[in-house]
Amino acid sequence: MGIIMSIILYALTLYIAYLVITVAVRHGIDSSEVGKALKEKHGIQEEKFYPKNDLDKE
Repeated sequence: MGIIMSIILYALTLYIAYLVITVAVRHGIDSSEVGKALKEKHGIQEEKFYPKNDLDKE
């Protein structure tokens, strides 16, 4: 039982670390001067995701 809990805790810790790193990198790139210049140059717009509307498309 102890090993199962250890594995679950380890997996949860990895998932949380993944989320934190992903958000930090995305925020860092978006806030940097290079990121702003690329967005302006290519006219990239962030797509907003609405899960409720996505289900209605099918």
